[in-house]
Amino acid sequence: MAGDNTLVIGLLAASGILSLFIFVTGGTLGVLGAIPMLIAVLAAPASFVIYKWGYWLIPYFTQGQRTIQSDDAVVEIPHSEDVVVKKEGDWYYATAYAVVKIFKSVTNMSDEEKFGFMELWERAVSGLKPVTKYAVLVYMKDLSKYKESIEMRKAKVQMEIAKENEKPNPDKRRLELLTREIAMWDGILSRLDVGDKPTAILTYIQTTAKGATKDAAMAAVRQRLNEIRSAVGTALNVEIAPLSGEDMKRCFDSEYMVPHGLKEL
Repeated sequence: MAGDNTLVIGLLAASGILSLFIFVTGGTLGVLGAIPMLIAVLAAPASFVIYKWGYWLIPYFTQGQRTIQSDDAVVEIPHSEDVVVKKEGDWYYATAYAVVKIFKSVTNMSDEEKFGFMELWERAVSGLKPVTKYAVLVYMKDLSKYKESIEMRKAKVQMEIAKENEKPNPDKRRLELLTREIAMWDGILSRLDVGDKPTAILTYIQTTAKGATKDAAMAAVRQRLNEIRSAVGTALNVEIAPLSGEDMKRCFDSEYMVPHGLKEL
């Protein structure tokens, strides 16, 4: 990374300058000359170690810092992972995201409910002063884990059938129930393999605030997001929750570049 290369060059330069200084001064410094000599001797191998393994050494020693640098997106993400910070000129800009939990689709509403929802939406939007972005992310659901859980349940029932058949007098009623359960799991698996794949919709809000420092920008955007959550949540009568961790990064990644597929998402 760029930060590692700068540190390596700095250590090499320090080693060279101190070595030249010791050579010029000779032994006139006496005991005091041992300090720059020690630094010069250690700086060169330290630069090699950082150049070779700095990609994991530096994060290990700096893990106590409040932010993590991302060179690809040129942004910083605090350890709370609830905001994204970027510096532009003399100002810091912090961006935060919140999910809007709408449990009823507009397509399933009656005409009266649609008009009422749009009126509430206009009221919520018009009541906001800060710049706010609303976005909808549509993606296909990953059913692989769900199918795996169904197959594990089916295998468990098959083992129970095998154990029941090993008994001297198997319970026919229990075997019949277990066989029906196997048929049920087979039916679910067959339906998952045909037809349209289910889709998921993530509706979220994005807002940005600026500050003279990173802390000021992060505090400002968190306060702004709380105001937006209160205004929009009250107007639409929906739950709005701040996003953090991988959920926040998913929204940020989709803003930075649309994911190619479900794996990237």
